Amino acid sequence: MSDWAQLMLDHCQQLMLLVDPATLEIVQANETAAQTLGYGVEQLRGMPITDIESALQDVFYWEEVRSGLPQEVRGQDGEYRCASGDMLSVSKTIQRVSSGDATLLLVQATVTQQERQMQDALARTLSQLRATLESTGNGILVLNWQGRIDGMNQLFGKMWGVSQELLQAQDDAALLAFIARSVQEADLLRARLSAVMDARETQDLLHHQDGRVFELSSRAQYLGEQIVGRVFGCLDITERVRSEQALRESRDLLEVRVQERTAALAAANETLQAEKAQQAVLIGRLEQAQNQLLQSERMASIGQLAAGVAHEINNPVGFVNSNLGSLQHYVSDMLRLLAAYEKAEAGLAEESLAPLRELKQSVDVAFLREDVSSLLAESQDGLKRVTRIVQDLKDFSHVDEAERQWADLEAGLESTLRVVANEIKYKADVVKEYAGLPQMECFPFQLNQVFMNLLVNASHAIEGHGTITLRTGQDDSAVWVEVQDTGKGIKPEHLKRIFEPFFTTKPVGQGTGLGLSLSYGIVQKHDGHIEVASELGKGTTFRVVLPKKAAPKPAA
Repeated sequence: MSDWAQLMLDHCQQLMLLVDPATLEIVQANETAAQTLGYGVEQLRGMPITDIESALQDVFYWEEVRSGLPQEVRGQDGEYRCASGDMLSVSKTIQRVSSGDATLLLVQATVTQQERQMQDALARTLSQLRATLESTGNGILVLNWQGRIDGMNQLFGKMWGVSQELLQAQDDAALLAFIARSVQEADLLRARLSAVMDARETQDLLHHQDGRVFELSSRAQYLGEQIVGRVFGCLDITERVRSEQALRESRDLLEVRVQERTAALAAANETLQAEKAQQAVLIGRLEQAQNQLLQSERMASIGQLAAGVAHEINNPVGFVNSNLGSLQHYVSDMLRLLAAYEKAEAGLAEESLAPLRELKQSVDVAFLREDVSSLLAESQDGLKRVTRIVQDLKDFSHVDEAERQWADLEAGLESTLRVVANEIKYKADVVKEYAGLPQMECFPFQLNQVFMNLLVNASHAIEGHGTITLRTGQDDSAVWVEVQDTGKGIKPEHLKRIFEPFFTTKPVGQGTGLGLSLSYGIVQKHDGHIEVASELGKGTTFRVVLPKKAAPKPAA
């Protein structure tokens, strides 16, 4: 194999193994396979493939290959055994290739460990969202822009008496028709349920056929300025209505019996209405506080995770750094000892010098003396880079910040770039065009989350190798941070939807559709906005624009 071909193989991100079907031995492997599995390339050559693919189904497959029945494999999940004994989840493809008169099997594998972790994280997030929906005191029904049911908590189903059979049928039209028939104001409720795209907020009093009274409120669900659905909240106010009815009857009776107390009762009623209005204000504040608390808890969980990871990495880095320092000292002493022995060689007899010279030549002492110092220096440099990454993780552990801080956005961008360096370095060259922004009052670690989402998206958009350009700038009233890639671009029909929750153009299992949605919310929290410009085949530019002065907090 030519040096150019081997260079291309070594820079491929997939694990690539070339197997002889007759002997099941590995004929060739790329550097990625060697580093991922923990072997040297020379160790892999001649190794039986079943030492790595050791699962029972893999052993059967390779025995069939040895018997002359090789079958090609596409996208099969499996596990590889590393040199350390750890098992690594992969997705592999096996195909025949010809080399002269010989036929070999090319095994290409992609590590899927991170994808599974992302799927688990998404499942936990959806579980938290579901728990939030179930914890509210109102029955909640969510319809999408097509009028189909997106979600419904258990309290809503219980209030309306929805049977398990009807729920399991998953017939949205039948379920909504059942709900409308359950109240005396059936036509009104049908109209409300069908007016999904109405921008107005509504509040209606509905009388259930069994005598209960519901207060049904609805409001449009927005993504930016676009209506994407409607949320209905249902509250059982039967007891309150009965109490009010009893109060009215009592008032009427008192008016008949004691005319002079009419004014007092009217005053009492006005007081009750004022208290109701005050209650509505308090409920609104409570909802706002609850939303803030939920956001704080979610961000605090992310912070605890990042802090824990940083702590776990910092401990082994500490003793490895210490051991490297000791090792460097020991090696220095050994080299001085070796030099002393070399000076003493002149006094040895010729018959004693011959085997020594042969041994020195076979181990290449001069090369070892030069290379061991370089290896130690490179190892210490690598540890310094790990230490910087750990510090960046510690910075990200402060995502639960509650107050604005003065921060340098360009420093935050640099910190974020180090965190995602492994994601980018094989896909793109990074060009920095910083304007020297002044410090500004913001939530810096939340903005770092925005930068991370934009950088990762830019890397994923690049097919092959490209360029990511980071720019900053400012005018009299605002500053901006720009992330530009030379990727495949965004289709015009997708541009209006990229900030929708769960919308993604990535293949199934490779994207949650939440990154840009969360980034949009964080930037809005800073009274800023995100601009997008994209051209198919040329790339995309995201610009985060933030006001220099934070908007004043509303009076309590």
